[in-house]
Amino acid sequence: MGFIHKRKAGIGGMEDPTLRVTTSPMDFAKSTDRPIRIEDETFYEPTHGLALRNPLRKDKSSAKGFEFFNEVRVYFDSEIEHRCLLRLMTRRDIAEIHSQALLFNYHDAQRKPHEHTIDYLIIYKDGWRVGIVIKPERKRDEMEDLIERIKVDPSSAQVDDFQFLSETYGSIEAAENADFIFWSREFEIDQEVSDLLDIVRTINGYVRFGDLLRSCRNIDERRVAVWRLIDLGVLISPTGERITELTYLARNPAH
Repeated sequence: MGFIHKRKAGIGGMEDPTLRVTTSPMDFAKSTDRPIRIEDETFYEPTHGLALRNPLRKDKSSAKGFEFFNEVRVYFDSEIEHRCLLRLMTRRDIAEIHSQALLFNYHDAQRKPHEHTIDYLIIYKDGWRVGIVIKPERKRDEMEDLIERIKVDPSSAQVDDFQFLSETYGSIEAAENADFIFWSREFEIDQEVSDLLDIVRTINGYVRFGDLLRSCRNIDERRVAVWRLIDLGVLISPTGERITELTYLARNPAH
């Protein structure tokens, strides 16, 4: 089992060690995130939020497109941006995500002035604002230098912090896991989740996803319940790879 500790960081709902953490541990029973029945839903006309520009809609020859987050169209210009966005959208402590939202000033090494529009503005539920810059990992040094140059300009006061993200964060595996988390939120299976939570609390060490599907009343509901506990951060994937029925999961000690 030693190999588990040498892989990528775990993916557990909104959890990520490189990003700010604002939520405190809570039991499933205290969670207020429950699906709303269709007759109780209120629909709003989607907006572009604070976006300064709207990329072209995705087509067969382009990776451009958008997702909806809290009635706001959030645009992406590349597959990396899309995958990072999907993972950000699984977080439970983010109130708003805006694409291409803020313009910043900076000076290059020759002191020439330039402007840069961040890829995403993240606003947490406690009001903390983070500017997200997304580029391939090979451009990390260049982008981190850019961020440092922006920070010394007064325009940086528009946010509280900056964060560089790449395909390391927005991996294909992370995006696929995010899709399953979104899928699990569509179901009302609170009793099954509660039953599974009681089982998980007795587990020390690791357990395979597939082992949690044994001896249950309804295997489909149990599968959803496993993903709900991953979403809530009760179960985490130490490997950070795509979660399947063969994946080893660990119980978060905070729960």
